[in-house]
Amino acid sequence: MNKGALPTDNDQERLKKAILSLIASGIAFLAIFWGSLYVLSGYPFSGAIPLTYAVISFFSITHFFITKKFSFFRSSQFMMIMLLPFMLMWSLGGFANGSSVMIWAFFTPLAALFFADSKSAQRWVAVFVALTIFSALIDSVVVNFATPMPESLNTLYFLMNMGCGFLLVYIVLHYFVRDREKANLASIAAREEAVKAKQELEKAYQQVRDNETKIMELMLTDSLTGVANRRALNDQLEKEVKRAKRYKKQLGVIMTDLDFFKSINDSYGHTAGDEVLKAFAEVMRETVRATDFIARYGGEEFVLILPEISRDDLYEITCRIREAFESTEIPGLDKAVTASFGAAVLDSTDDHRSLLSRADKALYNSKELGRNCVTMAA
Repeated sequence: MNKGALPTDNDQERLKKAILSLIASGIAFLAIFWGSLYVLSGYPFSGAIPLTYAVISFFSITHFFITKKFSFFRSSQFMMIMLLPFMLMWSLGGFANGSSVMIWAFFTPLAALFFADSKSAQRWVAVFVALTIFSALIDSVVVNFATPMPESLNTLYFLMNMGCGFLLVYIVLHYFVRDREKANLASIAAREEAVKAKQELEKAYQQVRDNETKIMELMLTDSLTGVANRRALNDQLEKEVKRAKRYKKQLGVIMTDLDFFKSINDSYGHTAGDEVLKAFAEVMRETVRATDFIARYGGEEFVLILPEISRDDLYEITCRIREAFESTEIPGLDKAVTASFGAAVLDSTDDHRSLLSRADKALYNSKELGRNCVTMAA
């Protein structure tokens, strides 16, 4: 039954072709049965009609299997299934003797609904109605050319036709309904899998984004002190200078350097020196505002960026940092450690490089003045 299917057919198209082939074959075999039965009942002309139908139908099925032309096969089968009951009814003498075969004509619009579309089914219903009206018009003529069928035989044939017809209808509906149920279940399962796959993809994507964020943080953070590194400082200072100039806001920068840091490393070791750096970074974090930016510039040098701050407030907060660090006790050291500071406020001629350079010159002046002090750039 799948010989008429194409490699490109989906499951629904393959099923339609297989079931229509099965129905066409089943009706052809039934036509042989009914044709033989009519011949044996004394109606040879009437029997010849379904037997001829069976031969043509088998040729049609074979042609479909060879050519794979489903549209032609479908239309030819619909036409033959529609004409067979009417021709048989006319040969038996019209409605009186042949109404028992009319059940088969209903297969055409029903099959069109399943194997084509609703418009095709409506057209075949119209054909059925037209042939029925035509049969009514010629009924008084054809009745004169047929031998009346005994009432008992007519009733028996009617019941047999109805039984076979409804059985075939049941088979069609059964397979289509079962296929639809399977298709629906498969569709639901596919949607669930798609939703699950989407969720997994979103989860994996979020993990990648989180990892990227962590990597960027590591790239822009000093591993020892936990503050920003020089690369992050350069980007942040350039942004803050542009923002301050655009919105006409004040901006302060502090550059600081630990005093005699080399002697601390030489006397107490690099581990103690690392503790000093971490303690200094912690003091700055606790002293400045949440909006301020702290970065390790290199070695024992640090830079702070303070947005929207006046010259007086910049000096005050720099002094607080100096005093807080001077009074900080560092484990392993028996003396206080101090730092020198240079601070500058952005002016109209500054860019990020010149602002940092001015703070650096102010820091140099603090070193010249004896260290552990704050110098404001001019």
